[in-house]
Amino acid sequence: MSVLVGYGASDDEEYFYKAIERIPASSPESSPHTFLTKPDSTNAEGDGVQELAQEAKEMQNTLVGPQVQPANSSNSEDGWTSPLSPYSANRAATRNLTMPLLPDLNIPPSPPDSPPPGVEEKFERFLQLKSQGVHFNEKLAGSSALKNPMLLQKLMASAGLSESDQYATTLPEDLWDPSAFPKHAYKEELARSQQKTAKRKEEQNLPTQREKVEFVPAINTEGSVRGNGTASHVGGERLTSGMNHLPQAWGRPRDDIYGPYDSSYLHANGPKAHTSSPIVTGTSVLAVKFKDGVVIAADNLASYGSLSRFTDVKRLRIFNRKTVVGFGGDVSDMQYLDRLLLSLDIDENYGSSGHDLNAQNLHTYLAKVMYKRRSDINPLWNHILVAGLDSEEQPFLSSVDLLGTTFSSPTLATGFGAHLAQPLLRKLADDEAAVQSVTREQAVTAIKECMKVLFYRDARSLDKYSIAVITKEGVELKENEQLEGQSWAFAEMIKGYGTQSV
Repeated sequence: MSVLVGYGASDDEEYFYKAIERIPASSPESSPHTFLTKPDSTNAEGDGVQELAQEAKEMQNTLVGPQVQPANSSNSEDGWTSPLSPYSANRAATRNLTMPLLPDLNIPPSPPDSPPPGVEEKFERFLQLKSQGVHFNEKLAGSSALKNPMLLQKLMASAGLSESDQYATTLPEDLWDPSAFPKHAYKEELARSQQKTAKRKEEQNLPTQREKVEFVPAINTEGSVRGNGTASHVGGERLTSGMNHLPQAWGRPRDDIYGPYDSSYLHANGPKAHTSSPIVTGTSVLAVKFKDGVVIAADNLASYGSLSRFTDVKRLRIFNRKTVVGFGGDVSDMQYLDRLLLSLDIDENYGSSGHDLNAQNLHTYLAKVMYKRRSDINPLWNHILVAGLDSEEQPFLSSVDLLGTTFSSPTLATGFGAHLAQPLLRKLADDEAAVQSVTREQAVTAIKECMKVLFYRDARSLDKYSIAVITKEGVELKENEQLEGQSWAFAEMIKGYGTQSV
């Protein structure tokens, strides 16, 4: 407050601004860092202002940087003294010492050791995936695991949070105290109270002795009674009034009259059972190597027993843009493995390691999964082909069955394809040395011919199929291909079944 008391008036600032206005604006050496003092006299503005402007111009031409005016500076000729206002002097001195000649408007550099290397790698990985058309939000939106209604409880358990932690807050306890609620305010106690109320009502409505059910003789349209006896509408009304006519419990006795319905006979009391024979299944999957990659195909049919029930089931799955997995066997187990691979794909793509799983790594992973389920006496009823590129960017093709058994070969097939298509594919590439002479066009043509043979011979196959070609450039997948050039002329030569005679 002492500096404010010593402030004389604002005339000294007006004096200063009038002097600045007299300075030519075209001077390139003009600098905002000037330090002027006011003369003690209060003469007319004429000569004093001109002299002040002249001295300010000379000072601007000589100053090269921030400077502090000497404390005892005075001008003997004009009688200049120190500023009348200490506040103005201190402000001018602080501005002169702290503000640079050319302000630095650039963003300052990051502090040392920032950002962390792991975070930097993760962001680079995100940008790389985005440039390839892989978007995190789309992955999450298509993930069936996130549609699980129990997801919140799983996330809380993974983070080590209890049920009460979700109500925690940073507010003081007088505003919000989650632990102050009584027991009857929680859902568990409310559910228990509802169960007690429902049980009490059932006991009140339960009759002490079950009423007798009277059977009414049938009555024809003329009103006569069939058989011995008389028509009794009272018994009929009593019989129908005791039945439950709600759609979800049609034909059951009413609970409020005859007591709660005993459905314990519907519950299985035996040991836990696993799938022993798949119901909805897919048939053959074919694959062959060529010199630059792998071709894999499977039809789009899922059979319900012997019925061709589902004709648009895609059984080829792309993993990590360099691998395709083909599923044969049970469709429900295929969907389980699909969700498992989707979760693995999200973890690997958005991890900070920067390494991708190739086809060989994925095949090893699936082999471990299949063997583990087999060891639990709960196998996944699938025969899987994994096609893609290995760590050295070479074509890779291998299979794994429900027992966890693995096998690799230049040509592979599952289901009836192992008997009908495999001999045809081996003519094209019998060993790894022959693969180097097989072109992409030859491999695709051979797969299409084998799919046609399977449609002719396999009753569980379809003429609509999916085919994928895996190379270093990525995966080219076509999911609704149609067989071309079909000819059933060979059937005329087949004898021994149907309406034909030998």
